[in-house]
Amino acid sequence: MNPITTKLKKPGFLFTVMIIMSIMMIGCSKKQDDPVVVVKKPYAWVAGERDSTGYGMILFSGDSGNTWVRQGLGSIALQDIDVWDIWAVDESNVWGVCSDNVILKTQDGGQTWNRVQAPANRTGTRLSAISIVNKTNIWISGSGGTVYNSTDNGSKWTLFDTNFFQKSLMQGIWAVTPLKIYVVGKTGGAKPRGFIGYTLDGGAKWDSLLPADNFNYNEWIGVCSSGNTIVIYGGKSHYLVSADGGTTWRNDSVPAAGGGGGADINHLIMLNPQTWWGALDMGYVYLTTTGGSAWSSQPTGQGGSYLVGIDAWDSQLALAVGEAVNWPYRGPIVKSSNGGTTWVLQKVFRSNLQKVSFIKQ
Repeated sequence: MNPITTKLKKPGFLFTVMIIMSIMMIGCSKKQDDPVVVVKKPYAWVAGERDSTGYGMILFSGDSGNTWVRQGLGSIALQDIDVWDIWAVDESNVWGVCSDNVILKTQDGGQTWNRVQAPANRTGTRLSAISIVNKTNIWISGSGGTVYNSTDNGSKWTLFDTNFFQKSLMQGIWAVTPLKIYVVGKTGGAKPRGFIGYTLDGGAKWDSLLPADNFNYNEWIGVCSSGNTIVIYGGKSHYLVSADGGTTWRNDSVPAAGGGGGADINHLIMLNPQTWWGALDMGYVYLTTTGGSAWSSQPTGQGGSYLVGIDAWDSQLALAVGEAVNWPYRGPIVKSSNGGTTWVLQKVFRSNLQKVSFIKQ
């Protein structure tokens, strides 16, 4: 018996073309609909004072703070300066502010560092803090009442009236929005007092803030925000907090900070309006998850250091850096991978370390 066979009819040319076009259209539609996934890398930079080489300290970690590589050693851009603050916009663009009115910038992740021309010849000015909003709107503060702003990524700068800032050390600056900026510091004299200035229109007009109950008797070291919550922090564990964008303020302090109380809050970051991490004197880190209603102490084992810089990648991963209480200079980097339950010493450098920054964008 002959086997039964069936002939398959070959599809016509038009039918074949239609199938191919349908497949192509599906493929194109999928490519257009798929979101572009940008993975932010846990890169971090640390700023510090010059060491025995005579060059300012900039350190980079590409693995969440486990290992560190020095950048800029031997570069004329970092010669004879101290780097006081650092801001990593993304994995390529990082800014630093330094002693002697020096502004630093890299556009290749730190392979090369260059000096950016400051808006005024203010030799000897210590640039203490930097804040960047919308990637290219840059605010810098420093000694002598110095406040700089560039809205075009550093091409042009504005120097604001130093008399308004009482020609004093403006230790902290923060751009809440491109228009709302806070600048804080301390006035001169044997008993320095706190100073708070702010603008609501990008610097066209400045006003000062006088907290209730003479709370400016504390010097102010820094300021930060998350959402509508703004925190101004400083000497002897004191801070001011506003939950309504600066309309009303509450005086407060971290209880028993530093063991016996009174440790300075040298740096504070906010993960959200409720969760803040603070770096304090005598190696202490404090955490609140209640917007300051309650604080928990997180000893780091660095009691011989002032922790002066802290940043967090998320609620679990954080880095803190510090400076020695006494000579010789000693800059520790400590890391927590479990929300601050434990802190581990990653590295010690023979230079005071000042600030640490994860990528912001």
